[in-house]
Amino acid sequence: MPRESTTLYLRGMPTSLVREAKAEAARRGTTLTTLITDALARGLQLRGKSGDPLDDDVELAMKWYARNRPRLVRRYNGQFVAILGRRVLDHDRDFGALAERVFKRVGVRSIFMPRVQPREERVHVRSPRRVSA
Repeated sequence: MPRESTTLYLRGMPTSLVREAKAEAARRGTTLTTLITDALARGLQLRGKSGDPLDDDVELAMKWYARNRPRLVRRYNGQFVAILGRRVLDHDRDFGALAERVFKRVGVRSIFMPRVQPREERVHVRSPRRVSA
């Protein structure tokens, strides 16, 4: 089945960006259309994902926590745990103290630090109301 195509005109593109795209297409031995189509497709596939490996680490830690919650509750119930990858780095009842130790140890980066509880805590945030004048 042939691929559908259409024309896309982009006005106001930075000249330096257009030149670099043309040069990159030439280096790859492809057309500018193919280069831009591939780049646009990759960019749209990342929608909803940051593309940042550190955020992927947090997602992995969240999934690991969900799978291991029963075991973690027995050991750390009511405490905050710092999870990196598939392991608990540290734990404490005081979130601030835990965060300070963990960031000293691994640097400032995205770390999943939930409070370990048997059930997920639901937080209800009320919407602000407008006051009639």
